[in-house]
Parts: sequence; structure tokens; C-alpha cells
Amino acid sequence: MKSTEPKKINVMGMTLDEWLHQSCTAHVAVGEDWATVYDIKSEQEGQGHATGLLLTMKSYYEKQGKRFGGSVALNERMARIYKKCGVKEYH
Repeated sequence: MKSTEPKKINVMGMTLDEWLHQSCTAHVAVGEDWATVYDIKSEQEGQGHATGLLLTMKSYYEKQGKRFGGSVALNERMARIYKKCGVKEYH
């Protein structure tokens, strides 16, 4: 499955963008001039799906003039993917 556009969902009263790409699902909070990845879940780790999704999302939001970053990486794998994709990790 590949998605080039997010769909809006409601999570605990917040509207988030939900992205689907191959085996991954990601959720992004979006403001007027920013977009922040909250989470990414991959059903097939190590296949490059999360990397592809991050690069797609980064391009999508930056084309809209938004700063794109990610919430604190919860593990080393996520930190490496952020670095590889040039995604700023917010501490």
C-alpha cells in the first residue's frame, strides 16, 4: 500500500494526519507553519519502509512551507532513521 496524501483522523480530541506507506503507518500533528511526526509503526522492520515514508512526509510538508520534525526518538533505530532522512528530533 502506498499513500501520497494523508487522511485526517481524530485521536483523543486532536486532529492528526495519518499516513500509510507499504507496511508503515505514521501520525503527524500539523500547525500553521510546522508538522511533527508523533509515531511510525512498521510491520516489516528493516525493509526501508519507514525511511521512505519519512522522506515522503518531509517533502510534502516542506513544500507547504512547514518546518518538519519528529518527536523524541524512543529507540536507536528511530534516531538513526531521523538522522538519515535529515529530520530534526525535538527534545
